[in-house]
Amino acid sequence: MAKKEQLGYKEIEERLKVIRDNQIPAEEIGYHILYSFGKGERDIARYKEGKGILKTFEGLLIKGLFCFKSTTTLHLSEELESLKADTQVLKALPKIIAVSDGKTILAYDLREKDTYENKVDRLYCDFAFFYPLMDVERVHYVEESPADIKAAEKLAKLHDELRAYNEFNSDNDLHDLNIFITRLLFCFFAEDTGIFEENLFSASIQQYTKPDGSDLSEYLDAAFNIMDCNLRNSDTLSIIKQFPYVNGGLFAKHIQIPKMGVKARKIIIECGELDWKDINPDIFGSMIQAVVNPEVRANQGMHYTSVPNIMKVINPLFMDELREEYRKLDEQQKQLQQQLDLGALNYNEYYKVCSPIEKRCRQLLLRISKMKFFDPACGSGNFLIITYKSLRLLEMDILKVIRQCKQNKELNFIDGSCITLKQFYGIELLDFPHEVAMLSLWLAEHQMNRKFSDEFKVNTRALPLHNITQIVCGNACRLDWNTVCPHTAEEEVFVFGNPPYVGSRNQEECQKEDMECVFRNDYKSLDYIACWFYKGKQYIQNSNAECAFVTTNSICQGIQVSLLWKRVLTNNVEISFAHTSFRWSNNAKHNAAVTVAIVGITSHKRNKYLFTDSKRIKVDNITAYLFAGNNVFVESTSKPLCKGIPLMNYGNMAADGGFFLFTTEEKNEFITREPISKQYFKRIYGSEEFINGKERWCLWLYGNQADDFNNLPLIKNRIEKVYQVRIKSSRPQLAKIPHLFAQITQPLGVHFIIIPRISSENRLYIPMGYMNPDILTTDLCNVVGTDDISLFGILTSKMHMAWVKTVGGRLETRYRYSAQLCYNTFPFPSINEEKKKQIEEAAENILVTRAFYPEKTLAELYDPDKMPEDLKGAHAVLDDMVDSCYPGYPFANDEARLECLFKLYEKMIKNK
Repeated sequence: MAKKEQLGYKEIEERLKVIRDNQIPAEEIGYHILYSFGKGERDIARYKEGKGILKTFEGLLIKGLFCFKSTTTLHLSEELESLKADTQVLKALPKIIAVSDGKTILAYDLREKDTYENKVDRLYCDFAFFYPLMDVERVHYVEESPADIKAAEKLAKLHDELRAYNEFNSDNDLHDLNIFITRLLFCFFAEDTGIFEENLFSASIQQYTKPDGSDLSEYLDAAFNIMDCNLRNSDTLSIIKQFPYVNGGLFAKHIQIPKMGVKARKIIIECGELDWKDINPDIFGSMIQAVVNPEVRANQGMHYTSVPNIMKVINPLFMDELREEYRKLDEQQKQLQQQLDLGALNYNEYYKVCSPIEKRCRQLLLRISKMKFFDPACGSGNFLIITYKSLRLLEMDILKVIRQCKQNKELNFIDGSCITLKQFYGIELLDFPHEVAMLSLWLAEHQMNRKFSDEFKVNTRALPLHNITQIVCGNACRLDWNTVCPHTAEEEVFVFGNPPYVGSRNQEECQKEDMECVFRNDYKSLDYIACWFYKGKQYIQNSNAECAFVTTNSICQGIQVSLLWKRVLTNNVEISFAHTSFRWSNNAKHNAAVTVAIVGITSHKRNKYLFTDSKRIKVDNITAYLFAGNNVFVESTSKPLCKGIPLMNYGNMAADGGFFLFTTEEKNEFITREPISKQYFKRIYGSEEFINGKERWCLWLYGNQADDFNNLPLIKNRIEKVYQVRIKSSRPQLAKIPHLFAQITQPLGVHFIIIPRISSENRLYIPMGYMNPDILTTDLCNVVGTDDISLFGILTSKMHMAWVKTVGGRLETRYRYSAQLCYNTFPFPSINEEKKKQIEEAAENILVTRAFYPEKTLAELYDPDKMPEDLKGAHAVLDDMVDSCYPGYPFANDEARLECLFKLYEKMIKNK
């Protein structure tokens, strides 16, 4: 069978327009939809011959993919409903069921339970519903709760007020403050969720303490002590005795309660007025960012992960599989229930056929009860909490299926939850978030026990709390993970989290020591998070354990790919799923804006998925660059791998303290005062000047000696100032040439290609230029000295952009262009003179088209929303011309281009 083609949205749109532009018969529309979503002409011909389809079905039915039937206008809705209930269709499990009369199309997504209706000639502009036909599935994310935001803001105000009202002179003082707020959190939650009597805590403060807050500290100190101690004697005040014994370590340590006034007391009472029973315990992660010093948070790389982003990790790691297994059992039970309701089965027959379903439900619960969940950078426990809650909700759904199988015949079919906190493990470096993680898990357990009790009438005791010893306070880079969370090769263990993001240049000394401890060598260019991936690989290899982390996207770009992933992707360890780069934020007070990816790794065979935006695509293999393909590692090289390609250099580095650089106004004033200096000024471009059209000039004294300017006082003064800058610098030897740029690396006297080293990722193309010899550049640009304009054409093509986006590094999400990784490694095509001339003409046409817009900067011309149509057209011609130089042309999308380029790169490396 011909391989299904993965198309981009533009190609799909063009193929669907054929339906609009031609009167295609109703019975042919199903075939054309399949063709539009990647099926080849050979496949379509086979289907029409009756091959690869269910021949007994009157219409088109492809198992696991598509069901289509033509019908009359009057029977469209009726036919679709009939197909949705058709046993033959349901058994084939097509992703999409569709019917059409040639003018209108109705469709139904079996998995999403979603419907679609449109005019056939409008399909081309609304076709996302049919993406499952290309194995691109919709992904759903949860939203944040507004109550969580409000609670975090209140706690932040309380913290700020306490900091203003008290002197905290040491880390111990601040630690006590954090523990104090943690205890308040527990009490607010406890009085709204049945752990305490309703409103016990906040109402007692309002009733028994003075309005000015002067005795509040003493009152809370006594309340916390009684919660830690189970001894109550006759001397204990009755208003204190009302608080229950909590234990669990939360109130064990005696702390200094901060002094409080009117405002603090008011905020505490307002906090108590919030409805805490529906607030997620993972709010405490947000609370940590509200109370911890921002500098400390930055140094530790603390970025609170929101619920939607946690689900992006745990869903593909294990929850999707568990839910899918549950869904199948639920569907089977519902079908049997329908037969029972219709009288097709009696109760005895129903119980008999339900017995295997119940057995499989119990097996699924047993499997879940044996799983382990481990976050080796757990912070305040967000990942563990959301995982625990998700599993408890799934458990309740499974138990409902069992209950339905029994038709409520046996009411006491469950004693309690099979999921315990003993299945959850973590490592946290700092003691305060470590304590919050344990508190959060306690509260999550209680919250879920309440839901469990409401549904199944099974009660569990909330107090006293039990210590959670599997959450360890320590350094995850130094600890043996198998000691913290021991596991055998057969056990299902899922390792996940959001480790610290600290770039190689921002690591503190202790973090550099951690890196050395983990990697031993070749680690200095790696981000700190690389430690977790390498230790995760060591933990899961040769076992059923799997691992996934939220990470800075930089470890999947540039030089870090070969440094890290060559170590990780060994011993049968593979990338199991990945979310490509995306920006995210959270509800924390000091919101961390970070560009991240999510990468999962496994050492056993499983389906592999790539996630982009809300799409999920099943693939054979995921590379370390996070695209589908074979594992190839592009390594930086000092010279082009392709023969005959000119060298790329940085532009010139001034190292002049700014004394050789001028705005247009400064230059004109200088020339007015010293007219002979005019001959020494040249236009110079950095990336900012080149992209945004800013004028900048430099004093260019190349070819002269410093003494030549003794009679020109203004120039001489500039030379002297540069001398003073350089003699005091880390490279005082440069003071020997105070009249010249420190490094002159631009090829002089020739035309050259200019490429900004940093450029916005929003552009389809990095703006590049082909410059005259009298122009200069700074080291913020890369330059290639050449009179060959066809090289400019190749570099500014879609083919080269696909390479740059994949193997080049990024600054946040912006393109970072480097000679060593982007240019020297690029598989340039071998072209004959005729093809070279065609590329030259196409490249010149781009430059000419730009010249039609002298009032616009390159930033404006290459803004994807404002790019002139003639410039788009000129680039499209060039793109096609360059594409045609490569094997595999024409290319459906960038993925196809990359497949070609990486194959050529492998050949280049072998022939090196």
